[in-house]
Amino acid sequence: MFTAGLTGGIGSGKSTFAALLAERGAQVIDADELGRDALRPGNPAWHSVVASFGDEILSAGTLDIDRKRLAAIVFNDPNKLAALNAITHPVITRGIADQLERLSGTDTIVVIDAALIVELGLHQGLNALIVVDAPEGERKRRLGSSRGMRPADIDARIAAQVPREKLLEHADIVVTNDGTIEQLALEADRVWAELQALAA
Repeated sequence: MFTAGLTGGIGSGKSTFAALLAERGAQVIDADELGRDALRPGNPAWHSVVASFGDEILSAGTLDIDRKRLAAIVFNDPNKLAALNAITHPVITRGIADQLERLSGTDTIVVIDAALIVELGLHQGLNALIVVDAPEGERKRRLGSSRGMRPADIDARIAAQVPREKLLEHADIVVTNDGTIEQLALEADRVWAELQALAA
């Protein structure tokens, strides 16, 4: 098994790039998906988050956590973000470890798609770290148009993440995503060939 981390700041196109690598044969472990699973009603992390943040984070008439409402609370208060991370990060890292264990006897190229790889120190145990990078202005434009985020919310999210300079410092492979999806697909071809060469 060859393990590569895939990270990048919000709006960099990391998830799109993960999907392109999956099309080429990578086994992708999606940390966001593990985080969403952790917050499903009835799971231990769901109970802890609702106990910490109150019923007002629930979607009206359901037990589902309204992720936008929760994000608006935590990304404007570092202490609340730390409290949420203390609940969810152990569940996510355990989920990643479980999936890696399941794949450990194979000759698969595993890509861990996670915004927090460097923050959590996960990059230290991997064979390679891929960073998807895009200029901050382009990232803000994408978040405004594709997710309908307000400028203040975008700034709060970017400020809460590791600066791109620090991510690039740790990168073994850098993908610049400031062009078209076709250009990004060519980058995926390049990176996939590089991962296969490293894995061999």
